[in-house]
Amino acid sequence: MTTSIRDIAYQLRQGKLIAIADETGWSIVADPVNETAVEELLTLKPLMPAGLQPTVIIQNADQLGLYVAKVPDVAYDLVDFAENPLTVVYDQGKNIAGALWSSSDTTKNGQSVGEVAVRRALNTDLQRLIGSFGRGLLSIPLESLVLPAAAETLIVERFGTLPGMPKRPRIMRLAVNGEVSFIRK
Repeated sequence: MTTSIRDIAYQLRQGKLIAIADETGWSIVADPVNETAVEELLTLKPLMPAGLQPTVIIQNADQLGLYVAKVPDVAYDLVDFAENPLTVVYDQGKNIAGALWSSSDTTKNGQSVGEVAVRRALNTDLQRLIGSFGRGLLSIPLESLVLPAAAETLIVERFGTLPGMPKRPRIMRLAVNGEVSFIRK
């Protein structure tokens, strides 16, 4: 029996870690506001390929404002019109459990602020899951067709279909003033 999107959204709300497969390969995801789930997810950070960072996966550009304090106008077009996986790193993140922010990040009005990477899901099943869940998913992107043993022990469920060949997302930094620089093309 396959688990429904509704059941997976429920498990995420309970603080469980889920392995998702999309156009980029496997990622491990958690509820971004659940402190315990984020701490557990971050134990998998050493498994990420070099140059990557934990990434919030969103359903559409409308959710950018939930995770980015100051969204440059051009960000909405970049996110909406990306036909290939695109991770955008913004200067000031918000609404993510404090475990994600390093001690060098600052606090403003009690809210931790630091850079945040965001990627819009291109996979329709994943978009439906995010829509059902009601907010983005904090992920550890593995960009692999195989789940590492350490990840297998922490997840409670798998969701999605792996591609024949994963697409590595482009990674760009977008400053508050709209200045763009590529980290990975």
